[in-house]
Amino acid sequence: MNAFKLNKLWQIVVAALFIGISAGAYAAKGSPGGGGGGGGGEPPTTETGSNNLSFPVILSDNIGPFPADGLWRFAPITTPETECIGESGVTAGEPVPPNFLCYYGRHVTVISETGAIQFDEPTKVWWLQKRTQNFWKALTVGNNTGTPLVVSAVDVGDLLESTPSLATRQIRVEFNLLQNVPSTGSPLSPYLVADWTDGIPMPCTVPKEVGQTSIGCFAALGMSGAVPGTEQSGNEMQGTDFGPGPDASLLTGTQVLIDPTTVRLATTPEGTPIPIHALVYSQCARLVIQKIGGTPTWDKTTGQWAGEGVGTPLVNVATYSTTSPWSVEITSGGSIVYGYNWNAKSAATGTYRLTFVLDGNDAEGPQCSTQLATMFGPLGGTQLVNVGESFAPSIIAKGDSALGDEGGLVYIDIPLSTKGGGGKR
Repeated sequence: MNAFKLNKLWQIVVAALFIGISAGAYAAKGSPGGGGGGGGGEPPTTETGSNNLSFPVILSDNIGPFPADGLWRFAPITTPETECIGESGVTAGEPVPPNFLCYYGRHVTVISETGAIQFDEPTKVWWLQKRTQNFWKALTVGNNTGTPLVVSAVDVGDLLESTPSLATRQIRVEFNLLQNVPSTGSPLSPYLVADWTDGIPMPCTVPKEVGQTSIGCFAALGMSGAVPGTEQSGNEMQGTDFGPGPDASLLTGTQVLIDPTTVRLATTPEGTPIPIHALVYSQCARLVIQKIGGTPTWDKTTGQWAGEGVGTPLVNVATYSTTSPWSVEITSGGSIVYGYNWNAKSAATGTYRLTFVLDGNDAEGPQCSTQLATMFGPLGGTQLVNVGESFAPSIIAKGDSALGDEGGLVYIDIPLSTKGGGGKR
């Protein structure tokens, strides 16, 4: 197992990182030390918001369900010892009370094996997610649909790749599309930061005034926060240390943006690192889960696997579907993921194929209602990265004779047993 997989499996390192459309060169159109805390002086209950996007996203089909851009805002904090939840208030398995808008303490690391919480210096304020008083948004930028985007890499969830045997229960399924942007020659190249010396480097512009709506660059936000649980917890909470500007009446944050290639790591099976500048969202993605046997073949007319011993799909959901929708999630760390909680409690034991496919636009097979401008490239054009030690995914690139007009597909075969391990990452 490579170092990145070990890191994701054995700990959650809390760093800053559902969904609208941003302005840009190709504007996408909208669619479907120990601080105190936990004691007296708590602020009043606040309205709960949604997770803010903290890692850049390319809308490869020039459409997406993300929140609109807007002016960044952060709750004014003057006495963090009483206004913020502190290290003493961070309890494994316990959600952060919604009346706290911030966490005051050191960077949090949760060891998933034991649930133990570790702290890393220094102590500072972290403005928490899911608070309407706190809003920030990394770049979401559209793509020129006349030139399909070749996805750089696909990362399949740790649980699927690294668990020797999965139980017939609820199983977490995750797929991530990752993009490396060349320094020149791409319509996306102007969004790259060449020099990270300054906290807010060119061409980044933090939206703080009317008329400024987009950050305008591929940059991530530094994240941490009161994470009161392990990888299996649904109570995780993170926040950013970016904070408000240099106002003498406010406790200011770091005002530092982060190089995204230092946040999201991608390594090929051969050990070659791929710098990742953004995640990719395609409106034409579909997830298919089938029990298989023998040697399955892809049926481009039905958009599923066929052959002796191949079952009908137990799951068949798409991001473009109105009858069987599949929603992309923004995690507590501010990163998007194609995630699905598969209820396999009634599934028979055997081998199951989980397929992520980019559906095309002709009527021969499943038809995406949006023009597909995303593809998995042949001959190493799209890499499989951060592959686990138990099961490896496979890729069929666009143009393969097995496909129709699909943009390609990635699949992984996993055995399902009556007993097994693994939990949500």
